[in-house]
Amino acid sequence: MLSSRFTLLWISLLAFTVSCRKEAFDAYYGRPDWLASPIYQQLDSMGDFKNFLNCIQLSGYQNTLGTAGSWTVFAPTDQAFEQFMKEQGIADMAKVTPELAEKIVRSSMTYDGERIEKLNDFFSKQGWQPGLAFRRRSVYYDFVESEDLGNGKIRKFVSTNRGSDKLYVPTENNNKHLTYFFDAYLAQRGLGKADYAIFYPHSTYSGLNIGAANIDPKRNNIAAENGYIHVVDRVLLPEKSIDQYLLEHKEYSSFKSILDLFATYTYNADLTRKNEVLTGQKDSVFVKSYTGVGLALNSENYTKEDANDAQINNFSVTIPGNDAVDKYVKGMLLQYYPKGSTLKDLYATNSGVLIEFINSHLYNTQLWPSQFTNQQTFLGESTKLTKANIKETKLLSNGTFYGVDACQKANVFQSVYGSVLLNPKYSLMRRAIERIGMNLTLKIPTLRYMLVLVSDDNLYKMGFDYDAYNTTDPIRYQGGNGTPEMREVLNAHIIPLNSDPIPDLNGTGLLESYAGEYIKYDRMMLSSSGTLDSTVTKQALKIDSTSTGTALSGPLNGVSVYLDGGLTSSNTNIGFFLQKMGADQATSPYNAFYNYLIKSALYSASDGVVKGIELGLNYSMLIPNNMAIAAAVAAGDLPAANAPTSQADIDKVTRFIQYHITRNSFAIDGKKTGYFQTLCKNIDGDAQSVQVVLNQKNKLQVMDNEGRVIDANVAQSNLLGQRVVIHSISSYLKHSL
Repeated sequence: MLSSRFTLLWISLLAFTVSCRKEAFDAYYGRPDWLASPIYQQLDSMGDFKNFLNCIQLSGYQNTLGTAGSWTVFAPTDQAFEQFMKEQGIADMAKVTPELAEKIVRSSMTYDGERIEKLNDFFSKQGWQPGLAFRRRSVYYDFVESEDLGNGKIRKFVSTNRGSDKLYVPTENNNKHLTYFFDAYLAQRGLGKADYAIFYPHSTYSGLNIGAANIDPKRNNIAAENGYIHVVDRVLLPEKSIDQYLLEHKEYSSFKSILDLFATYTYNADLTRKNEVLTGQKDSVFVKSYTGVGLALNSENYTKEDANDAQINNFSVTIPGNDAVDKYVKGMLLQYYPKGSTLKDLYATNSGVLIEFINSHLYNTQLWPSQFTNQQTFLGESTKLTKANIKETKLLSNGTFYGVDACQKANVFQSVYGSVLLNPKYSLMRRAIERIGMNLTLKIPTLRYMLVLVSDDNLYKMGFDYDAYNTTDPIRYQGGNGTPEMREVLNAHIIPLNSDPIPDLNGTGLLESYAGEYIKYDRMMLSSSGTLDSTVTKQALKIDSTSTGTALSGPLNGVSVYLDGGLTSSNTNIGFFLQKMGADQATSPYNAFYNYLIKSALYSASDGVVKGIELGLNYSMLIPNNMAIAAAVAAGDLPAANAPTSQADIDKVTRFIQYHITRNSFAIDGKKTGYFQTLCKNIDGDAQSVQVVLNQKNKLQVMDNEGRVIDANVAQSNLLGQRVVIHSISSYLKHSL
């Protein structure tokens, strides 16, 4: 009996002790009375979210929103659901499927509980940056999508979560984003009600909008244990990506058919297994991405240079309708291809054309309606479209979509380089221009050129070829590496026009090439130092036609010239060149100077090289005529003997010749004037100069160190040698050394 009472006492004492400890534990660790309820319970207590709560239950998110975590929820009221069901043709909530409920709930949730005033902050890797954001990643993402291949075949795929040419990241979902429009963000960027109205013409702008919905100004920032609630007046659904929108809208199928040429589908075993577990289906699942083009229009993650950079920027596209694309393809992209050629033929022969076409319609930034003409395309170009071309505007999950009635006129197609790029007969020249990087310059609209086109057949005749498998140098010349030789040829065919008008090639004149060498034109014929010096080819090549643009391309940045052959540089050194042009004959106006030159210390009789004239540089040689040389002898500026023996006279001849050779060339063409250094130097090593004081198309005057102005003999001038222009002058130049 005593034992029983003792035991009961101990039990009572233990119960009392435990009770006291629990009260102390709860007081310290228990849920405070002042802590707000979780999101689900909060919505339940408010009374006007029955339909949204029903969706939360159907979707299986009751536990997620009813316990821990950190979420921002944009909660639609029952009144918002009434409007939604009316718009969607849904009779009552019993007709809402779990799949639709899941879309609604997940599209209404973003990660991390945030107050309204924090939504415009960019959560970057450097920390919070206020006022930069207008988007947030929602909880919703598409998983496996289906694509009808025809003939009863269906392809299963998951959209990439990275950019074009980048690998899919299996640890990330391709979450869609919500866009919001707050006064503070928009006003700072000169945006506002008009921009919103274009995106959402059937909604009211309040300056506190998320998508088509208004955030209730009196029922937001509702704190919950696991985040914040913001009440909205519309049900939010996930928007399509740009890629998905194109798939569903056949009015853009022509553009999509071009884009599809660059789509890639990579089998993914992990996704295949995951899909089988979730659905029971054993279909192969692929990752759909894009190669070559600027943007992967199915990625929801912007660039991912920062984990959250989709908060502050977006893709944009201007997609032309089928009629505009079909017209542009036929009249522009396939204009040089045989009748019956298709885009697949173009893709196989020169996919770069299609890449340029696609990229000209892409923007790697958010393109707001009011700033439509201000932003640059992916190619760094200003649009040539106007707002009048816009027929449809949509704000999609990963970008802004503009449906337009015309194709973008990319600079590359509105340039002289476009003539090479588009024409398969000039594929070798195109590859060579791209290899040396001149394509980047030739397509700049503000830089003007005359581009002389050389066909593949003519380049083959000149000894060039292309071998894509030769990684060292695919451009071949006479069996060896050919890029240096090709660069020299190309430089002769690229003529900067600067601010000069397009030359009248029916007339006569000279043009300076990109390399500084001159070419001559004479009544639709072109010649260069190499053609004029050749004994096996025509000295002048026929111009078959010229082009300054079309109605579709617009005016080119110059003129494209189609030539029946290729211009070359002379390989004959200057001494031998003078001999070939008859300078060794007494009747030649260059004879007296030539005799001093070939007997001077500057001359190499074995190869015709003049010391001081370097390969690869350009020069002008001002040759005094025979009477001028006689006057120089009479004045004591030259020794009487053209092969003197005294050092003083040898030096006198050397300096005389050197002072008549200038670094950098000039022609009698009305262009270059100013000072030109000569090969002559004083005792301190300073180069002596001559000054071109007058340069007209039929007159040239040069001033020497003594201020004497000497006229050129135009009829015996503008002779083209190996990187040298030869002029005959009526007197000689005095260096005064």
